[in-house]
Amino acid sequence: MIERTRQPGYFAKPDVLTAGQRRIVWISVLGGALIRFLYVMVLHRATDHVYSDMQDYLLRALRYFGPERQQIDDTIHPPGTVIFLAVLHRLDTTWNAEMLVQWLLSLGVMALVWLIARRLYGTQTAVVALAITSVYFPFIHYAGLYLAENPFTFFSLLAMWLFIVAIDARDALRAAACAGLAGVAAGLAISFKNSLFAPLLLLCLVYVAYSIKYRRPHVAAVVVSAVVGLCVLALPMTVRCTRLNEGRVCPTATNFASNVLMGHYGEKGSFRWHDRRRNFDFVYESPSTVDRGYTEPVDLDFGVYDAAANLALARDWIRDHPAQALRLSFLHVYDLFAGPRLWPHAELWNIDLGVLWQRLFWLLVLPAAFARIAMRAPSMLTLEAGSLPEWILFAPLLGLMGTVFLTLGEVRYRIPFDGLLIILAARGYVAAAGQFFYETKAKREKEAKPSKVLAIRAIARLL
Repeated sequence: MIERTRQPGYFAKPDVLTAGQRRIVWISVLGGALIRFLYVMVLHRATDHVYSDMQDYLLRALRYFGPERQQIDDTIHPPGTVIFLAVLHRLDTTWNAEMLVQWLLSLGVMALVWLIARRLYGTQTAVVALAITSVYFPFIHYAGLYLAENPFTFFSLLAMWLFIVAIDARDALRAAACAGLAGVAAGLAISFKNSLFAPLLLLCLVYVAYSIKYRRPHVAAVVVSAVVGLCVLALPMTVRCTRLNEGRVCPTATNFASNVLMGHYGEKGSFRWHDRRRNFDFVYESPSTVDRGYTEPVDLDFGVYDAAANLALARDWIRDHPAQALRLSFLHVYDLFAGPRLWPHAELWNIDLGVLWQRLFWLLVLPAAFARIAMRAPSMLTLEAGSLPEWILFAPLLGLMGTVFLTLGEVRYRIPFDGLLIILAARGYVAAAGQFFYETKAKREKEAKPSKVLAIRAIARLL
């Protein structure tokens, strides 16, 4: 049965900030900004941590504007991080501009968590989410490295916020404009990391399902505009990748196939690809394999960018070891949440803050977020109108879990999506607090009734 809703938008209008909430917001914003500035510009300067992935990005950025043409090995990762670093280095060779922009983007992450939480759940939840985000160490740590995580987090959250504004718009023009901008922001995010495709797809499917059930307007305008906005950047990146990959089609980058192989080739350690024709070697070892103690190396006689060879080898191994392949897939999802530490390691004053923060994440964020989903699961499964906020936050997480199920997982892949878990946890805390105070108030009123009755009777006798 198709239902109608009388509300022009999906979400309630946020409450006005109280004086106490305003103080918490200012403390969170100023404290979060100061902590991030000290970490990024003083305590953990990116220039002091140039190795592994950071070194590869940096070297490619330094040669980006040089005479050397891009080659097939430039398709291993999406081009956004290299271009981002190259442009900022061209503006300032001391790298201070890059660190300053990373700091500003990390402030933007705080702002976007606030905006999304307030739009979906109101002011109380937004205040709690902002307070958590202001001191959330992984968001701070990855702003101090030459990696894709910080800008990817910012543009992913920006795309989500613009999409939420689009689906809640009252007129078609505003809905289409915000959806188009959301698509462009998603394209920018994908230019840094291509793990956003499945989360975007599931988010759109949820929106379409709700729109069909409740006969929401502007569905076509939102979906078409979002796709067009995404294609503005995704198509040129695909053309670039295909050209560099000698005509073999690849959407933004070629690393999906190599990730599938690394995640489904047994309990192996480091992988080394050697392209003899181009004399190019590439070595990668997942932090999760190190944590699990896998040490057996794998040597391959083809390029890491050879998607057909990677997928063929993975397919053959999965066919011969189906049970082990399935077990590894579930372990990848497990590693996404339960990995013991961040990579790169976040050691400061001889303390591994990444290990410490993972334990705080397990204690304060993850249980509250998943408890909220479990509590709302019946409403979500029946697509009740009030459960859309949970679906908006949970659908991208499901898409991410599906991606690592097919490839491989580590804590770093989850960090850009932690803002969604923080909002869910904040909503869980606010709902639990509201229930507690409601029950306490009801109990007090119930206990007060007998005394009121006796007082009325005593007054009646006197009269």
